[in-house]
Amino acid sequence: MAKKRTKAELKRPPTKHQLSRWQRQQRIQRIIVIAGTLFFVLIVSYIGYGYYDEQVKPLHQPVVKINGTVFDMDYYIKSLELYSKGMDATATSDMADKLVGVMEYSEVIRRTSPDLGFSVSADEIDSELKNLGLPDDKVYRDAISATLLTSKVLQNYFDPKVPTECEQVQVQAMFLESNKVANEVIDRLVAGDDFSSLAKEYSVEAITKEFGGDLGWLPKDFADVFLGDLGNSLLKDIAFNLEPGVLSEPTYDSSVTKGLGYWLVEVIEKDEEQGSHARGMLLGSRQEVEEIKARIEAGEDFGALAKEYSQDLASKKLGGDLGWIQQGGLPQEGEIGSWVAAGFALQLEPGVLSQPVADDSVKTKGGYWLVKVVDRDDSRAFGDEARGMLKMKLFENWVNEQRGKSSAESYLTEEQKSWAVARVLKDRG
Repeated sequence: MAKKRTKAELKRPPTKHQLSRWQRQQRIQRIIVIAGTLFFVLIVSYIGYGYYDEQVKPLHQPVVKINGTVFDMDYYIKSLELYSKGMDATATSDMADKLVGVMEYSEVIRRTSPDLGFSVSADEIDSELKNLGLPDDKVYRDAISATLLTSKVLQNYFDPKVPTECEQVQVQAMFLESNKVANEVIDRLVAGDDFSSLAKEYSVEAITKEFGGDLGWLPKDFADVFLGDLGNSLLKDIAFNLEPGVLSEPTYDSSVTKGLGYWLVEVIEKDEEQGSHARGMLLGSRQEVEEIKARIEAGEDFGALAKEYSQDLASKKLGGDLGWIQQGGLPQEGEIGSWVAAGFALQLEPGVLSQPVADDSVKTKGGYWLVKVVDRDDSRAFGDEARGMLKMKLFENWVNEQRGKSSAESYLTEEQKSWAVARVLKDRG
């Protein structure tokens, strides 16, 4: 019969070999746990950094600086979301291009309205946020503040500046390239031709050409506003010094820009390899080209006249020198001369002056006004639509003046704008 083992014998301490093996196993387990933990931490950190780097970090990057105030990408995206609400992807992308201007407008309104005596309270903004269901965030507070201030400035500052009636004249006008053309048009008007038809045919100024010379009723005190780009011309002065039914004399105005010019070109020399070495001058009318050409033929220097009269700024300072021109190597946009001038130069022999070469791809200044006052009213009333339009124009002019004193610097790249648009579109679902 086997001897029964005592508890002490059952709890005999492990041998050195067993102890060593257990310790190794424990160390291995700890190493595995530590390695697993480190691996998990690294994976989470990598994913977290990638998310931070791709989704969070860009939101804190400065994208616009307006009058010293820096706006980050988060502000830009929230603004884009607000101002493009309801728009499709294309319109949202277009808004992204315009958004810096919108942000500048908002900043200018909020900064300058107090100078006119207008402000908005926190309670007004809170109330509007609640009405619109918008979160209490700086972007939305800024937008609502600008909107409320715009309404106050329009209604309480500019509306009182617009009278209900004032002296007005109903005007027809056309802008002609030369005195010679103006006299030809006058002869046709005297013969009974229609002013509107002639304006569409001969006017070289875009507005009067498009509308057949009809400028409608111009209020004396606000003619500049209604005339827009023509407000700084002599047009209004001519109109308000005419009696109804009387046609003005041709009046030269150097301030008006037209999409037409005429080249006078001469080839200095030709070379089989280099092509034609040409010079030219850009003038405002066919008549002016003919007059300058006659002076050159009488012995005056081409280069000196080009420096004095040419409206092509690049070649003007070079005495009209257009350089060497080769077939197939005509000037690109922004370079000296034009396709028209270069193409014509290739056809000329050395020493021969060209005829006037019309070019509607250039801009020149100067021409002659013909103006007619159809009717005059010393106290013509403004309709609601006209008052509203005038009020808006006065407001826009004021805003543009304030923006002229403002500074806006954009750091946005096309890649950043695309990223912002994609994020807005994704958040919309």
